[in-house]
Amino acid sequence: MTDLPPEDPAVLDPDDQQVLDELAEALSSHRDVEPRHREAARSAFTWRTVDSELMELTYDSLDAPVTVRSAIDALPRALSFASGFGTLDVELDGDRVRGHIVPAAVATVVMSNAAGATLGTESDEDGMFDFPGSLPGPVRFSIEGEGAGTTPWVTL
Repeated sequence: MTDLPPEDPAVLDPDDQQVLDELAEALSSHRDVEPRHREAARSAFTWRTVDSELMELTYDSLDAPVTVRSAIDALPRALSFASGFGTLDVELDGDRVRGHIVPAAVATVVMSNAAGATLGTESDEDGMFDFPGSLPGPVRFSIEGEGAGTTPWVTL
């Protein structure tokens, strides 16, 4: 045992107090982001995917009217996406996903889901592609290469 009295935890060493005071001053002086920095950050974020244009969903067969005698589950689902570069048509038939790039081009088509899983395939010279399966949850399709584009998220 020692004969020294216990130190009061409320009393700081003068050097420690000086460091804490300088830290408090540094943090309080820059609470707001300067407008020019905020604008630069927004601009950088906007241009992060400039090479991959967002394609617009222009047709979904689930939105089409169904006749009285048709069974909607028996029909393949068709989706069409458009951009300034062309269109991407996708057909879902069970677990099979196939599609067509217009104008026809050899490209890599990637299907990805929100969990980060991906499936990739190559289109042929006619722009046709086929995935052997599907992914769970919402997915999006990306065309890589000439006429690159990315679709919005859709639930299959």
